[in-house]
Order: sequence, then C-alpha cells, then structure tokens
Amino acid sequence: MPFEPYVYPTIDAFAYAPVAAGMWRQHEVFDGTYDFDDLLDAHEIMAVKAINAKRAQEAAERRNR
Repeated sequence: MPFEPYVYPTIDAFAYAPVAAGMWRQHEVFDGTYDFDDLLDAHEIMAVKAINAKRAQEAAERRNR
C-alpha cells in the first residue's frame, strides 16, 4: 500500500506549515508577528532542511553498503 499523507481538513496547510514544523506559534500566523515574506522564508528554510536531511541519509546509506 503506498503512503498517502493525511491533509489538514480545515486549515491552510501552507500558512500553518511553520506552526506544524515547530518554528512558529499558532497566534503568530495572524497577529502580525510575521508577514508574507517571512512565510516564504520559513518555507525555504523547511525545504532546505528536508533536502539536507535526505542527502545526509543517502550519504550514510552509501557508506554502510
């Protein structure tokens, strides 16, 4: 059975991604703490972290062969 991630049924997953990642608190999404540029930066940070984690895992797997 393929992996099918469950999606947030009632919230904007793009807007709340930094909250789900533990980078921001929920109230900061709408209280003016961050703006749209901050949201885009947060997504870039999360993407780079995910890519680097995947690369590190792949490198470790190659070393263990």
